[in-house]
Amino acid sequence: MPSFGPVIAIISTALVATPMSVLGQGAVPRGEPVRPSGAVAPPAYFPQDRMEVVDPDKRLAAGDEITVEIEQDREGGFPKVVSATGEIDVQPVGRVKVAGKTTVEAQADLKRLLEKDYYYTATVRVSIDRRSRTVVKAGQITLSGEVRGVGPMDLMEGEKLTVSQAILKAGGFGAFANQRKVQVTRSEAGGTRQFYVDVKEILDKGAVGKDVAVQDGDRINVPRALIKF
Repeated sequence: MPSFGPVIAIISTALVATPMSVLGQGAVPRGEPVRPSGAVAPPAYFPQDRMEVVDPDKRLAAGDEITVEIEQDREGGFPKVVSATGEIDVQPVGRVKVAGKTTVEAQADLKRLLEKDYYYTATVRVSIDRRSRTVVKAGQITLSGEVRGVGPMDLMEGEKLTVSQAILKAGGFGAFANQRKVQVTRSEAGGTRQFYVDVKEILDKGAVGKDVAVQDGDRINVPRALIKF
């Protein structure tokens, strides 16, 4: 019986020493991870934690990371972080309040300020890179009457809340609520103002145009209905 030991050893040595071009394109050097055909690895300089989907209609809040670009400067965008006071520093204007505004509203404000003293025409773009991980309180409203969660409700920076949404957030109406005549009392420069919101129509018929955005200090009272519907 002939011995194949030396032959196998020679073949093994030849395979180890064979260049990659001979082995073919499918070969992968030792130590490199195998990726599916056509897959592209994310660039090393672009952190994964910044690749998040951000709603552009969200209102800006302290701690948000944004990019501000003035097209006429031709210098690209500048990264900014909204300060604890809700401002960003934009040269040559200086500090500008952006918290509580959408990116579209912030763009309009910056455009107005730049064109006032520094530019004939300013094309401004503001984009949100990453939302703040810190929740910032922006005010408080109070709910009373026939609503499941009576008492104070905090308003968060960047949160858009209407009368109907505030009631739903508080757990919804009580069993005997008059949903058609929700009373809102609001403090204004000349004193206080009261008005009514038909929340039933808003919720049942989708009449969102009749809903009202709440403001810091609002008092929302849901009266008791004389007849339970």
